[in-house]
This record gives sequence, structure tokens and C-alpha cells, in this order.
Amino acid sequence: MVLRQNIAFLFIVFLTFILVGQVKADEPNIDITGIKYTNDFENGDPITIVSSGKDDATAYNYNFYDDDDDDCDQQSCIPENWYAVDFDDSSWSSGAAPFGNDELDGVSPGTIWQTEEGGLNDYLIIRHHFTYSGEYEALSSTLNLAYNNYYTAYLNGNLIRSCGWGCGEPDAEYWNNELTYDGSSESGPNPDWLVEGENVLAILGIDSTWGGGDGEQWLDVELVVNVQAWTENPIILGDELMLRIDFFNNEENNATNLDITLEIDELIFANQTIEIENNKTFEWKVDWTPDRLGEFNVTAKVLNESLTRFIHVGYYAYNFSVDDDYNVGNTSEILTYNITISNEGDVDDNYTFQIFGTDSAWDVDFVPSIINLAPGETGAVILEITPDNNTYSGIYELTLTARSQYHGEIENMIVQSGRDNGTEWKWVNSTGGRLYEESNTTWTEIDFVPNSNWTLSSAPFGDEDLSGIDYNTEWTGNNYAYFRHIFYIEDLSYYENDTLSLNMAANNYGTYYLNGHEIFNDMGWGQGHNARYWNEEIKFNTSLLKEGKNILASVVRETGNTQWFDEELISVTPKSTAWEFQPDYISLKLEVLPVYAFELVAPISDKAVSQNEVCCEQEWNYRFEIWGYNEGNIEDSYEISITLNDTTNFTIVDYDTIVHADFAEEVTIDLTIALNTSVTEFSVGEFNISMTSMNSTTLDTKYIIVKARLYVIPDTLSPATYTQSPELINNSSFEVNWYVEEWYKTNEIMGNDTKYFIIEYMTDNETNGENWGDWIFWNNFSSEINSAIFPYGIDGYKYRFRSIGGDDEGLVEDKEDKYDSQTLVDLSAPYAIVNLRLTSNLTNFDYIEIEWYLNHTNITSYSIEYRLNDNQTWINIEENTLAKWVGFNIPIDGIYEFRVLAYDEAGNEGISDTTNKLTVDRIAPVTNLVDIPELIGSNSISMDIENLDDTVNLSLYYSLSKEGDEIFPLEWIRYGEYMVNDFPILINIINENHYYFRIIAYDLVGNYILNESYEEFIVDQNIPENIKKLELKDTKEINNGTTDISITFQGSQSQDVIGYRIYRSINQNETGEIVGYKEADKLYLSYTDLDVVLGHKYYYSVVAVDRMDYESDVEVSSIVLEIEEETVEESENESSNNAIFIGAGLLGLVGLGGAGYYFIGNKGNEELITGIAEVVETEEILESDVTDSKFTEIDGELLCSACGSMFEISGEKICPSCGTFDE
Repeated sequence: MVLRQNIAFLFIVFLTFILVGQVKADEPNIDITGIKYTNDFENGDPITIVSSGKDDATAYNYNFYDDDDDDCDQQSCIPENWYAVDFDDSSWSSGAAPFGNDELDGVSPGTIWQTEEGGLNDYLIIRHHFTYSGEYEALSSTLNLAYNNYYTAYLNGNLIRSCGWGCGEPDAEYWNNELTYDGSSESGPNPDWLVEGENVLAILGIDSTWGGGDGEQWLDVELVVNVQAWTENPIILGDELMLRIDFFNNEENNATNLDITLEIDELIFANQTIEIENNKTFEWKVDWTPDRLGEFNVTAKVLNESLTRFIHVGYYAYNFSVDDDYNVGNTSEILTYNITISNEGDVDDNYTFQIFGTDSAWDVDFVPSIINLAPGETGAVILEITPDNNTYSGIYELTLTARSQYHGEIENMIVQSGRDNGTEWKWVNSTGGRLYEESNTTWTEIDFVPNSNWTLSSAPFGDEDLSGIDYNTEWTGNNYAYFRHIFYIEDLSYYENDTLSLNMAANNYGTYYLNGHEIFNDMGWGQGHNARYWNEEIKFNTSLLKEGKNILASVVRETGNTQWFDEELISVTPKSTAWEFQPDYISLKLEVLPVYAFELVAPISDKAVSQNEVCCEQEWNYRFEIWGYNEGNIEDSYEISITLNDTTNFTIVDYDTIVHADFAEEVTIDLTIALNTSVTEFSVGEFNISMTSMNSTTLDTKYIIVKARLYVIPDTLSPATYTQSPELINNSSFEVNWYVEEWYKTNEIMGNDTKYFIIEYMTDNETNGENWGDWIFWNNFSSEINSAIFPYGIDGYKYRFRSIGGDDEGLVEDKEDKYDSQTLVDLSAPYAIVNLRLTSNLTNFDYIEIEWYLNHTNITSYSIEYRLNDNQTWINIEENTLAKWVGFNIPIDGIYEFRVLAYDEAGNEGISDTTNKLTVDRIAPVTNLVDIPELIGSNSISMDIENLDDTVNLSLYYSLSKEGDEIFPLEWIRYGEYMVNDFPILINIINENHYYFRIIAYDLVGNYILNESYEEFIVDQNIPENIKKLELKDTKEINNGTTDISITFQGSQSQDVIGYRIYRSINQNETGEIVGYKEADKLYLSYTDLDVVLGHKYYYSVVAVDRMDYESDVEVSSIVLEIEEETVEESENESSNNAIFIGAGLLGLVGLGGAGYYFIGNKGNEELITGIAEVVETEEILESDVTDSKFTEIDGELLCSACGSMFEISGEKICPSCGTFDE
């Protein structure tokens, strides 16, 4: 009964365990691995989807075109829709970026782009096709460009930017433009333009300026998408956050219908039901804007799991002061203000300063420009202001403010744009000129009542779409358009601390008003502008707003048949108002001291008064103009004094004794003189003029002399002039100078009167000076001009120049059959042909020689360069040499390219084609055989190699001996020659042999190592010999219906046996299970099989196992353990047990229902003998059935009947295994 109760209890416990385990198994194992946040929704992390040519040699389809303003008959002009996705560019050339004609900061062009005379090739279109799978959730995207001079860029047919005016770059750099999309027109590529599948990036590069191409070309681009970053910057109150909670499914199956919850400060903020794929993470993103300062408890929950983190919401605040707010100094002097700033917020902060009221020409610096302060920390910043020399003397009112790096603004819409909301405006347009005079602004005021010509229409107003934005109201023609929009403000206090921003998109000029006050005016500025959102964003305070009715008014003028108008008004509130912090503004004063400076100039300093200036019979009068320039920074008055050296022949009639000049003003000093009747043609009157500042604190006087004379003898001497031009030039346009001969200039009587220069040229038409053409008139230049750019140079042509001077008497210089200067135009760069003194493009040499040749005259030097492993940087081997070969000691292995830069006298640089790539490999391959087992039992072996490295072929060697007869050193025999792709190979092998294999690996260059390592193995196909004398015995003990069986046997005679496996089965035809294993450490071995269950016949098999894991043939013996029921009489002591030996078997009596058992060992096919055990009612052992000894002698050893162990015969019969002994 007790047994049954125990069994029942155990069953219940087991069942409960199973059921509980099933309940837990139904609940998936989900972890919450993290709670992250971000407040960065603009910058993100950049991921490049189209690499630059500089970094990755990105390939493009490209074609050259002529400027549309040039002659398209010479070269095709730009095709229509060249930027479209479906445009067929299959016939174009293919080349790698960058595109250019010379190196840029060590980067070489991937494809040469060289413009030519007349505008040929000055337009380059490149198109790159790329695949995008849409795997990124982009915040924005960026196009980076390195270019000169202009460009236009498209993505999938959408205009990124048209840079054709106001954005030219004379020199390319990485990067000239970084265009990141911000929602406005032409700000950058919209990430929504990317599509899954094929995309096209198309760029038009323009090498053209207002004066023509500049001879330098470069174009390279990079396209980047910016994805959400989780950098966890400090949070400032007012920030919009995105929380990301990561849930991980640890199960092998998908987890469905999971309820997840987000709690903030223990209140449910968001929840959702989700599904998570097996072994995957689910990212739950939740938008949240904290509404207070301090710590927030953020907890995520799923099932019984939860994760909590604390998020701090901080604030910025600061205080700053200036030691001395009044500074005095001179122009060009550095004036400093010492600023102290303290961080009074609770976050680390970077502060910058702004100064208002300074002149744009002043140098203004803050040192440092950015200061970082921890909460409570104070720092110092120095403001340095240097007024320029043109700064007017006076006191300047300046305003200083600081700004936190976390400064942010909240925008509130007052008047929406037509683009976003179709906002209605009353408007009217003219047929040409103004409808209202410029001074008449009554139409901008609230009380103005428009007449019937004004109509109510929706913005935007225009005549064609603007970057994909359609107009709502058509406005055509070159005219003035007037617009009015009325809006209402209910409560002005709402905008008390705000700033207003008026944002305008207009083409071309305009004036903009709020409540009759002018806000911005660019009417008539320069060349106008094309419309974009936004052309201007003008900030101003809210004092112009009125409670109730308000009016926005604008007048826009268009002169180019392209119209557009749209506008919006927003209020901007600093985030810091949420914690009642307002940025401070400090007033500074800067006094610029007066500087008195001036210049005295006489435009005509030497005058011969001729007869036609006679005013009367007695005298001749003449008026000199002397100019004074105020070059100081303040108005000044000047005292004029004039003296005369010859008062007999000349008289001072009148002059200005005092003149006044305002700041930067030019004044004229009039001097009237008279020539007396005594004057002769040789008389010279010198008038010494002095000008003295009347306000300068130091004496400052300037002097000048003017001369007058009566008469100059007739001029019979024609001018003497000459030209100068470079002897050799590498440009089709070059400067030609012309001069008056010095001897002619110094001739006061007949010379020094050249009035004009006629410049002529001739050319040899590329005959190397053999045949010269006729003189060609170039131009007639006045004497004030002494040089010009000659634009007609042609490569290989020689040009001769001459100047023909003419004077004011009409005399012309004679230059018949003469020329002054000669120029050879050499535009052809010298290109060397480079060879390596090698027979192959592979080598393992440490030293090579490079040679080159070319057919070009006037070579001045060569430079030889190499680059390694496709690096963009070229390294000098030798420069400024005239040799035509060079030796090169190879520094490291790799792939080398070489080029030669040749220079000629004209300054042309020719970069040769790069040589074929030379692979330098001096390292032998380390290929080896794949490990082979030490023992092989098959008739063949598959042999393979590993660590291929750069191996191309191998030699296989072997050595062979009988196992046990090995002789060293080994004698190696070549087995065969193989290529790497021949492996693996199959090799036949023979039993009982010991094999050795090794290889020698060669690379393409022939490098190899005499590798002494080898693989060896022994071929063993023999199974071990059988065991002998397998016997089974009992151990005389019964325990819970089981007994132990002793197994003894004599080991195998094979030399490579490592152990023995013992199997047991209840089926004669099956080997059964392994019940034991014995190491082969002695000849006679025994093993005890424990706890064998009674009631079966057992077959025991023992096999020998050798080093190959081969098994010998099986030796089998059986034993029967049967239980039979028999009625027995109970003795007085029912719990007694008795045991006696009966023959070779065991008779056991147990008090369990009168059951008894016996067994008989049996070998081979012996008959099984069974019997019935008797119940004996006494615990005494029958003396007649007790054996005399517990040991049996077998083959000179003793077998222990207690444990089955065998041991050598000695003086005492004691079992060394179990301790049994004979008494």
C-alpha cells in the first residue's frame, strides 16, 4: 500500500511539473533591449549612395557639347531632356569621375575634360545610373559638388539646382557646394525623388564665364542620404523627441498579438499590438514632446517584462557682461572688449556671440569663436574690432548678444503662402509702367479702398511652374503687379516676445509692406533674381502689428517675361520663453578717432599756351585745375598757397585760397595765370602750390608744381614706339605691350606727344618662320593704353608685332618692313611614351628601369611619378631631369603605375598615359596541403590545398615505406605537376604503407619556398584479431530486481588494438547497445555490467577495436535471468533472505511473493537449463553447498568469483580489484 501511495505521489508531482512547464512554454521569451531617444531630425547620419570619383572612380556615361551661344554646326548643342530618366545615353562614352584637365590637390582626373577654342567641349553632361532598394528612411539627402565654373543638377528628372548665375566658382574644391534638401526649392535633392530600382543622377558641367572659358575644368559629385541618428544629445524643454524601444524575440517562432505599453511617469502614454519575427528585433518609435523640466520616468512593458530609464529635460540660460562698453581708437587699430559669460542652465553648452551695427568692411572676431561651458562655469571671450581705413570718424552704437547652441524657435503661421494654402490676395497689374508713383504708398495702408480693377485671386501668381509648384493665378507680361492681403490679430499679447519673419518668393524686383511700413525693397537692384522659396526671409519686431485689422502689401516688377509672386508671414517665438529666459542684448559704443589725410594732384602739370588762347593783345590767360582728395575719415578744410618763380613774364591772376572737402570728397583748386607781353618762347613759369590741412593736429602739407610756357617750335619728329610680346607662350590669348622710346619721351620740344598707337601683326601660318603673311591691322589704342590681350593665337603659329605711333601734330611713325617683337604660340603639351624595361607586367625584382621618348622640341625637364594600388596620389621618383630613363628601387610589393610629366619652354605640361599596371610580388605563396588524417583505411585519398594566396601551379612530391621500416632522411620523388584548379586530386594507396607528401607552390612571378613541412599517413585496412575465452558470471547480489554480471575475456593479439567494446542484447540477431568499454592495457580483462534487470536472456558480444576504429569479429556469450512464480510457505521471519550455490549457478531466495531466480552461463549453442528455486525457511547457509575457494585458476591466472577480475597467481589469494580472499 505504501509503495502504491509513493508511486501515485510521484506521478502527481511529475504531471504537475509537465503542466506547469507547458503553461510557461506558451508565453514567448521577449526581451526589451533598450530605450533610446533622439531630437535630431535634420542632420542624421550620412550614407553615401553615389560615391565621388575621388573616392571610388564612379563611372558615368558622358558627352561633350558646345555652348548653346556658340556655333552648333561645329559640335552638337545640348539635347532636349538630357536629364530625363528615359533619355537614351547608350551611345555616349563611359568614363570615371572626376572629369577635368589637370590635378586638383593631388587627385588626378579619371576622365580628361579639355575645352577648346571657340567654346568647343565647354558643356559636359554626365549621367550615372544606380540601383536603390529604398532601404533607408532618409531625413534628407545631400548632393556634394566639386566644380568650376557653373553646373545644373538633376535627380530622376527633378531639378536639384540650376547654378548658372551668382554661384560660379573660379577654383574647384571638395566641396564647393553642399546642397542638403530642407523643403525649399533648389536647396538640394528631395529624398522622395529616389525610387526603388534604377535611378539616374544627371549633371551638366559648364566651363564658361562672361568672358569665355577660363581654361580650367573640374567636375565631381557625391550623393548622400541622411538617416535618422540616435545620438542622444541633451534635451531642452520644447524639443520634439522620438523614442525608440527595441523588443527582441528570443523564440524560434514568430510572436504575435503582443501588447506593448509605454508609460511616462507611471501613466500610460502609448500602446500597440505588434508581431515580432523569430530571433528579430522590433523597433517601436513613439513621438513625444516633454512638457516640463526635470527627470522623466520612461518605462516600456511587454508581457511580464519591463525596462525603465530616466530622461532628463534641461534648459539653457546664461548671463554675460562687458568690462568696458566704450572703446576709442583709430582706423586699422584692433579695439577689444572683454566679455564674461556664465552658464546658468543645467546642460553643457556652446555659446557664440553676434554683434550688430558694425560696418561690413570692418574685421570683427570673437576669440574664441565658440566657448564651451559646463553648468555653473564662467568663461571669457574677447571681441576684436578693426575699423577699416575708410571708416568715418565718429561714435558708433553697437549691439552685442550671445546665443546658446540649443537656441531654438517655434514658428506660428500668421499668413500662409499660396503654395501651402492657396491664400487669396487682391491684386492688379499694369500694362507697362507703375500704376502708383513710387512716392505714393497709400495703396499699402489699411484704409485704402481698391477700385474695381482690383480682383481677388489665389497665390501663387505666375506664368509657369516653379520647380514643380503650379501657379494658381496667371500673371503675364512685363509689368508692375500690386498685391494686398488683409488679416486679423485678436490678441497682440500673444506675440509679445516674438519676432516676425516676412518670407518672399518673387521674380524679379519688389517692395514689401506691413501696415504701410516698408519691410524690404530690392526694386531695381542689379540684375534681379529668379523666384525661389524663399528669396528673402526678413526678420523684424512685432511693433508693426495691430490688434484687429492688418494689411500686407507688395509691388513686384518683372522685366524678363517670367513672373512669380508668393508670400507668407510667421511669428517666431524663442523656446526659452517656456522657462522665462530671454536672450540679453548689451549696447556698446565704439569711437573712431579722426584721421586727416589728403592727396594733391595736377592732371596737367606742363602747359604750352598757344595763339588760340590769346585773350587780348597784351596778355594770354590760362586756367589750371589742381585736384585735392580727402583721404582721411573726416571732413577737412585746406589752406592753399601758390608762389611763382618768374614774375616778369608770368602773373598769378587768381586762385582758391581755402577749399573744403567732405569725407572721401574730391575738390578742385582753380588757378588762373597770365602770360605777360615780355614772355618769350623759352620762358617757363613754375607755380609752386602747397595744400595744408587746417584741422589736423600735426602739420600736414602737400606740394606740387605746374609749369606754363608760351610757345613750342613746330613738331617735325614722328613718334618712336615699339612692342613687346613673349617669345614663347602656351596660351592662345596673351598680352602684348607697347612703349614710347625713352629718347622720344624725354624730348621736350618735339617728343613726348604720342597720341595713339596702331598695332599690327603678321603670322607665318605654321611654316616655322619660312613664309610670312601680310601685316594685319589689330587695333588703334589711345596713348593712355599701353597693353592689350591678343586673342587670336593658334598652336604652332609664329606672330610678329609692330606698333605705329601717331602724335597730336598728325605725324605717323614709319615702320615699313620692320617688326618689333615675335611670339611663338605653343599649345601642344609634350606627351612622353613610357615603357618599362621588362618583358612582362609581373616581376619579383627589387629594381626596375623606366624609359621614355617623345618627338617634341624645347623640352625643359621631366618628372617621373608612380602610384601604388590605384591610389589617387602620385609620388615623385625624380623631377627636373633631362634624362630619358630612370632607375627605381621598389619599396614594397603591390600594383604600380608610372607616368612621365614633360615640360617645354612654353610652360606646357604633358602628362603621359600611365603605363600598364606592373605587379611587383616578391613574397612566395604559403599554400600548403589540407591536413590529412594520420591513418587511412581506403584504397585512395583525395588531396587538396589551402591558403591559395596567389599560387598558380604546384609540384607534388612523395616518399614511401612499409610501416615500421621508415628510413630518415626521407627520399622525395616527384609525383606530378598541377595547376591550382586541378585540385583536389585522387591518389591510389596500398595497405600497410607509410606515405609522406609535400608540395612546392609557385606564383605567377615564379616565387616559391622550399617547404620542408609535409603531410604523412599510414594505410591500415586490416581488422583486428578476435578476443578469446569470453565468460559471464554473476556477482551473487540482487538489488531491486537487478543483478551485476561479470564479463571476462582474453584480449586480441593484434598490435594496434586500443580497446574493447562490450555490447548487450536480448535479441540473438542484434548486437544491441554498448554497455562498456575497456582500454587495451593487459592481456586478460574483465568488466562488470551493473544493474542488469532480471527476467531476460542476454547476449553479450565483445569486439576488439584498433586505431582505425575497426572492430574485430564478434565473440558472443549468453546468460539467462528468469523469474518464475512458486507457492511458498512463509517462515516465522518473512524478511529473511538466503542464498546457496547450486552447481555452476546461483539459487537465490527472496521474500517478495515467493519469487526466485537462477541463471546458467551458456556459450555458443549450448542448451539452456532451467529449474525452480526452493524456498528455504532458514537464514543459515548450507555448508555442503559452499565452495572451498572463491578463485578459479585459468591459464595460469586466477579468476575472482566475486567481481570477475583476473590476476596473477601469488602466495596469497587476494583479489586486487575487490579485496575478496580465501579464509
